[in-house]
Amino acid sequence: MYRFQCDYTEGAHPAIMQRMVETNMEQTDGYGLDPYCDSARQKIKDLCECQDADVHFLVGGTQTNTTVISAALRPYQGAVAAVSGHINVHETGAIEATGHKVLPLPSGDGKISAVQVDEMCHAHFTDGSQEHMVQPGMVYISHPTENGTLYTKKELMDLYEVCKKYDMLLFLDGARLGYGLMAKTTYRSCKIYRRILYRWNQGRSIIW
Repeated sequence: MYRFQCDYTEGAHPAIMQRMVETNMEQTDGYGLDPYCDSARQKIKDLCECQDADVHFLVGGTQTNTTVISAALRPYQGAVAAVSGHINVHETGAIEATGHKVLPLPSGDGKISAVQVDEMCHAHFTDGSQEHMVQPGMVYISHPTENGTLYTKKELMDLYEVCKKYDMLLFLDGARLGYGLMAKTTYRSCKIYRRILYRWNQGRSIIW
């Protein structure tokens, strides 16, 4: 049976296993400071055509989401996500434990739309008591989603535009990105995703 929950439900490609056997007895620095991690970082930068990117390797999805969201948001901000989004239902309160509320939007297929985000942000920033409310500071999406659905090129660009409008971050959970990159109905290039997940107004890239 094929499983599509994420892209690490199998061990590794045989070529990777063979390379691990070949290098198993080498002694290298730990904590991502070895030459193999350096080589992997450079390959990612090359694929994204972004040499000034910071590439960090973490041990799992929850740790990655928690690290990025807690570092990127201000204390009074929260992350907008689909009600079925991973950070809302499957990470046992890890995001809230850092002091950042998850702001769920209704979704029947796992996706959220730019219109929904725009409506939520408009309601927040026009509310007379907004200073007492959690401010939307990031839009979190998965591609594919927890339901297996894919964002189209237009949907991704529309989300980017509304995030730019409200000066929010757009964060793409990469747990299943390998499937997204291979889908014919959406972008199939790391370079394109890097361009979408970029805050042109401040000239700094977003970790994804």
